[in-house]
Amino acid sequence: MMVKKLSVAMTALLLCLGLVACGGDDDSAAGGEGKLTFAGWGGTTQENIDKAWLQPYAKESGVAVTQDSPVDYGKVKQMVDAKNVIWDVFEAGSDFGLDENDSLTPMDCDIVACGDFDGGPIPLYKYGVPMFTFSVVLTYNTDALTQAPTSWADFFDTKKFPGKRAVYNGVPGALQGLLDTALIQDGVDPADLYPLDVDRALKKLDSIKDDIVFYSDFGQCTQLVGSGEAVMGNCYQGRDLTAMDEGQPIDFIWSGQVIYADYLMVPKGAPNQDEAMKLIAYITSAEHNGDFAKLQAYGPANPKTELSPDLAAKMPTSNVMPGADAPVIVDDKWWNDNLESVTQKWNAWAS
Repeated sequence: MMVKKLSVAMTALLLCLGLVACGGDDDSAAGGEGKLTFAGWGGTTQENIDKAWLQPYAKESGVAVTQDSPVDYGKVKQMVDAKNVIWDVFEAGSDFGLDENDSLTPMDCDIVACGDFDGGPIPLYKYGVPMFTFSVVLTYNTDALTQAPTSWADFFDTKKFPGKRAVYNGVPGALQGLLDTALIQDGVDPADLYPLDVDRALKKLDSIKDDIVFYSDFGQCTQLVGSGEAVMGNCYQGRDLTAMDEGQPIDFIWSGQVIYADYLMVPKGAPNQDEAMKLIAYITSAEHNGDFAKLQAYGPANPKTELSPDLAAKMPTSNVMPGADAPVIVDDKWWNDNLESVTQKWNAWAS
C-alpha cells in the first residue's frame, strides 16, 4: 500500500541495530528453530516496527529476527512459485488479496488471537491479521482559510472555501476512499456505496477538478497544504500530526476519515512458519499492539488494546464519529476484483 522509496541497501544499513540480526549470512534465511525473517516497506515505519515489536520479541523469545525490505508482491509470488521462500512474515496492504491467495498461508488462530478482532472496525482475514491503522483525513491550512472546514462537504464547496485541493494521484491508492467520499458527498448512503458507481463519483469530482493539485507521495500532501499552495488536501493523519508538532499552519478533522490498515502475512512455504505465527500473535496481541503508537501515530488494530488518553486522542480508531461523520471503510474484495477497470477510468479522467 505504501511503497517507500528507499533502497534495500540503505534500509539494511539503518536496520542493523540492537538485537535484530543483519543479512549477509547465507544461513540467515534458512529453515530452523529460533529464527525468522521479517520484510517490511522500509523507512521510518520499519525502524519503528523494529523498536516497538521486533527487538522486544527477539529479547523475550530468543528468536533471531532478520529483516528485509522493501516488500514487493511480485517477489512474494515468485518465491512461492519457485519454492524458494526466504521471508517468514511480511507487511502488506489489504490489496494483496487476503481472502483468496495461493501465495499465502492461512492464519493459525490457535496461536493468533483472531477472536480479538470480532466486531472491530478493521477486519481480520483468512490470510492476514491487521497490524496497525492509519487514516486519510481532510487536512487544511489554518492561515489560508478564514473558517475551519467541518466535513468533506466543505472540500467540495469551492465558493465557501476557495483555493486548491491536494488530491493523491498515486494510483491505485488514489482511488480507494476518494471515490467513496465523492459518492457520499453526492448523496449516496454509506451503507449503499458498493458496488461503487465510479462514473457518478468522477462526475462529482468534476465539480472541483479545476481546483485540484495532484500529488504522488503522501509527504507532498502535508507540504502542499502547509505551504498554502493548497488550502485543503486528503493527507495522512500521522504526517499531519508531525507537521503540527513542528509548528506548521495545518490542522485536520476526523469527520469522514478513511481508515486503512497494514497487515501481517505469511508466504506459503515459509521456512519458519510456526515462529512466524508466534511473532504475529505477539505483535497483534491486546498487550503489545499499542506499542507502535508510542513511536508513530498509527493506531492499534486490535480493538481490545488500551492506550493512554493522550495517545488515544491521536489515533484513527479512537476518533470514530457517528452518522454522516463516520469513517469510510473501503470494501477490499470489491477493489481487488475491479481495480484494473477502475484504474483505467481514473487515468482517463485524471489526464
